Amino acid sequence: MKIKTILILSLLVTCIATPSLANEIKTQLTLFKSIEDKRTMIMKGRLCKTFMYIRKDKDLASLSDMRNRFCEGEYSLSLDGPVGTTVTLYGQYFFGKGRGYLVLTKTDDQKIRVSNIDNFPAEQWVITQANKNTGGFEAFLKPSPDFKTNLASVQWNKIP
Repeated sequence: MKIKTILILSLLVTCIATPSLANEIKTQLTLFKSIEDKRTMIMKGRLCKTFMYIRKDKDLASLSDMRNRFCEGEYSLSLDGPVGTTVTLYGQYFFGKGRGYLVLTKTDDQKIRVSNIDNFPAEQWVITQANKNTGGFEAFLKPSPDFKTNLASVQWNKIP
């Protein structure tokens, strides 16, 4: 009798909790580093990690733990989360502005994808409308040489 009661209560809790978990929008930044030199991939092997996932509100003052930091390549990204999610990517450690930065703010609930992170006009806000490839967002770029290859820190919900 006790086993039936426990199973029924477990099933009831699962049925109640599952719909509320499904409504939560996962907020996450995914950095992708494209490594075009196949020789580097072969020579460095597993040292060249191509993806890094950063959860919401987890500011990283240093991306030095990212194993592919020294593997040459350009970054692209995707950002998933609710309207108003803001993330700033810096080219300098500890959120320094000297080596450029990129601010992205989501304007809808679709995932945004940016394949060329330094392809925005310098020092002005740009609004990108949603299309079949990406959601809508606003972007501000403070350019710097090689910014697209040297990301160093990430900060959430902060506009410098």
